[in-house]
Amino acid sequence: MALHFLLNRYETETTMPGGAVVLDLIRNGLHLTGTREGCREGDCGACTVLIGTPLAEGVSYRAVNSCLLPVAELRGRHLVTIEGLTPEGGLSIVQKAFVDLGASQCGFCTPGMIVSMTGYLLSTLEPTGKGAADALGGNICRCTGYAAVRRAAEETVRCIGPSPACSSSSPAHLEFLVEKGVLPEYFPGISSRIGELDTGGTVNSDARPVRLAGGTDLFAVRAGELREMPLELLCRDPSLRGIRREEGSTVLGAAVTVTELVESRVLRPYGDFHDSLDLVSSTQIRNRATLGGNIVNASPIGDLTVMLMPLGAELLLRSEAGAARTLPLHRFFLGYRKLDMREDELLESVRLPAPDPGILCSFEKVSMRRHMDIASVNSAALFVLSGDTIVSAEISAGGVAPVPMLLANTSRAIAGRTLSAETAGTAAMAAMEEVSPIDDVRGSAEYKRKLLGRLVRAHFLKVRPELGREALP
Repeated sequence: MALHFLLNRYETETTMPGGAVVLDLIRNGLHLTGTREGCREGDCGACTVLIGTPLAEGVSYRAVNSCLLPVAELRGRHLVTIEGLTPEGGLSIVQKAFVDLGASQCGFCTPGMIVSMTGYLLSTLEPTGKGAADALGGNICRCTGYAAVRRAAEETVRCIGPSPACSSSSPAHLEFLVEKGVLPEYFPGISSRIGELDTGGTVNSDARPVRLAGGTDLFAVRAGELREMPLELLCRDPSLRGIRREEGSTVLGAAVTVTELVESRVLRPYGDFHDSLDLVSSTQIRNRATLGGNIVNASPIGDLTVMLMPLGAELLLRSEAGAARTLPLHRFFLGYRKLDMREDELLESVRLPAPDPGILCSFEKVSMRRHMDIASVNSAALFVLSGDTIVSAEISAGGVAPVPMLLANTSRAIAGRTLSAETAGTAAMAAMEEVSPIDDVRGSAEYKRKLLGRLVRAHFLKVRPELGREALP
């Protein structure tokens, strides 16, 4: 069955399997070679494209890695490649800044950077130099040293200024970007055209479909296997999306993306947890990766899982027959990649209790690179204080056991004690005794155990900087 979507200026269709990746469709099927093939794992950004999703008030555009995006996700969407960002007879303002300021040398990675920068301008009403640099964090370049790239991004932001529109997905914002030379003139008409596409149709297959959320992990390691498989696209299920308040709690749909978590500011009351979300991979990955996917992936070092455990997160699981059950996040993991989840169940949402007054939060992560890397060890801590006394504490850790852990013994050991350097030492020793790391490519067991001890001490120093180096002997 043909799949219909908009490609740059034109309506098109494809019969390529829904499990194939969009990168192969673009280069081999559509012969648009401006989108480059690099790592095929979502690390380099050379294959970045924009995906436009229709909303009630317009179209929302996000930069994503086409090497991790299944073709099935294109149905009823607007796919934009570098060719679709170039105005007739000239350069866009982003392209011109890259040329004028020497931000391109060999040119291999430049199209991906142009697309990422344009995606940033599409997604914000008040662009900043820092925001532009952060948006380019998922694009690797061996030639430029990045200084010229940063200058080009900052110059683009300076020339454009804030948008007068009320929403980044509105036609008014697209018209503003056309006027400023960021977008070709066809963009404002996409909203009406995308609504005319054929978005129906299902893939007939006797095989059980693979449930897919963002797919940023699955397509990095199993793309060949998934190519011919029928997919159930969870991100298109309205019951799995959205963020809402309910009976004093916050309910997060399992298909909420990391970007949506950031933009919703739902973790803002937890301070450092919200600020640490930029450590979760790159912009392109955060635009696709989902909360539920990070949890169900069952990685022992999942950043979101480790952050949410101390918050008392509770999971809602629902079976195909409609039966629902809840369980605490920290009890969801039974063993390495083994979950308390039946085959017919789906993670529907995550509930976070309202924050207690007087809480202090800290997230720490050690990896080979600070950004765009998985942790060797990560840890999160939440302290409830009364003056200098720790009324209660919850500390989690990843990378030091077959599953992400809530360190119950460590948390109990410091409850009722003063928030001090001495208590930090007690917590560090208790944490090192509670875990069971193994030797692997990210470090020896002994290294990870000692590293966790340092991270626990770092939690105390972060929430109470006046402790000074006494907290980190």
